[in-house]
Amino acid sequence: MSALDLIIVAAIAVAFVLCIRYLSRHNEDCADCTHADSCSAAARAQGHCVAADDMLRRVNAAFDQKPEARASSAKR
Repeated sequence: MSALDLIIVAAIAVAFVLCIRYLSRHNEDCADCTHADSCSAAARAQGHCVAADDMLRRVNAAFDQKPEARASSAKR
């Protein structure tokens, strides 16, 4: 192996270690949520997530619709 190969392998190893370090320190459930900055549940690590509640409300409403209504709304 040449010196250039060793430098490339070392750079890849350092990048890998830094990625693992980042993931271990930033293991938050709300990290990619658009409401994470203003969410009281994320700040206190408890409570109700507004985005999740909205998503579940929409899913439940979709399941409560009659099959004909679901078919017509899917065509839009």
